Amino acid sequence: MQIFNRHERLITAPPERIVPLIADFDVIWPAELAPAPRPQGDRRYDTGLMVWEEIERPGAVRAFRVLSPAELQAGHWFELVPAAGGTLLRHTVEGTAAGAYEQLWPERIEPLHNRILEALLDNVQSAASASVPGSAREAPLGPGPAGPGGPRGRSACPGRRRPGHPGHAHCQTRRPRPRFGC
Repeated sequence: MQIFNRHERLITAPPERIVPLIADFDVIWPAELAPAPRPQGDRRYDTGLMVWEEIERPGAVRAFRVLSPAELQAGHWFELVPAAGGTLLRHTVEGTAAGAYEQLWPERIEPLHNRILEALLDNVQSAASASVPGSAREAPLGPGPAGPGGPRGRSACPGRRRPGHPGHAHCQTRRPRPRFGC
């Protein structure tokens, strides 16, 4: 069975602000939905359900190939496209599902993937626009917690609650009603 899934979001930031965010799953991954992919060495990542290998793909800022399960032969990648008002961030999954995964993909994996990707895009949008001069989310630096954080109200840095989180410039913005500290 062929699989194809695409998510896009206009991010009000230049590509050079988005690239480092895409490179750091610990910052953008919605850990409240699923654990972030764990590096295993040799450009491989364990997601719990799958093993990915990071690959080079023309036009992609980050790309992966699914190594296991064998019944899921797919690639997925992030692209940045210049657009009016910012940068279009696109994530695409394309491949084939065989055996039990013909049923698992549409019933269980794709719905979870959709929730994770939309939350991940929310996190990128919050983190990228938190420090962009002139953006709607620009906030003065200060000792308080992160800015408004997008439609679901998350603060700009999802890593802010993790033990050992070093703090980032985008974590040092003010919020009308502080709830979290970095």
